[in-house]
Amino acid sequence: MKFSIVLMALLATSAWADDMKQPRTLGNSSVLHVYYYAPRTLEVTYVDSYLFKDEASCKEAIPKALHIAAPYASEGDLVSASCVGMTPPAALTDRKTPPPQGSTEL
Repeated sequence: MKFSIVLMALLATSAWADDMKQPRTLGNSSVLHVYYYAPRTLEVTYVDSYLFKDEASCKEAIPKALHIAAPYASEGDLVSASCVGMTPPAALTDRKTPPPQGSTEL
């Protein structure tokens, strides 16, 4: 009896874990984060994120994003934005040079 309960719990857990995968949106290498924050305490009250194909187009969108987001800030919140670009590690961009001595790679 105990074995069947444990088996059912394990099956339910494995089925639930499969459903929790993140959706993939390929082809983007930069993200624009729009932060709403309280000016006195600097606490972040809300964050919006938008994906971009490259970092240059993300940086160009910052003024527009701030202009659109500012009227929606509630209770005196201020708005800030920043871009985060993904740059590959040097080991991926230049595969011909070996890693430095003493370094470990995963």
